[in-house]
Amino acid sequence: MTLSDGIQLTPMAPYMGLMRDMSLKDKQAVVAFLINTMKESDDKSLFAKYLEEWQRETRFLSSVATITKQPSFLRIVNMGGNAVPYIVEEIERKPSNLVWALNAIFHKKIGEGCSVTDACRQWISELKKS
Repeated sequence: MTLSDGIQLTPMAPYMGLMRDMSLKDKQAVVAFLINTMKESDDKSLFAKYLEEWQRETRFLSSVATITKQPSFLRIVNMGGNAVPYIVEEIERKPSNLVWALNAIFHKKIGEGCSVTDACRQWISELKKS
């Protein structure tokens, strides 16, 4: 992001004294940028934490009902739309029961009655249309 006077904005900008002489508009841009950067970073690290916990908790389970009721899976679902890009990235890389989180987030029943791999393909196709 570049401010109105051509200064390149980085997450470290406020700590380098740039805000002292900025216009109110540019200060607001800095704050908005930092909030968005921190939120995105927090979402990604939270998702990674919950995913790792969920994979560990469900490693030896075969029941989809049990797998999708694990606390870490529910935490991913509760992230809502913030988790969607990370879920899609994960199921594109390796199809898994994580796909069922998309059904819960979007309140849709895509892929019901088919394999996990097919459900992943269907969701990826559906989300890439948008």
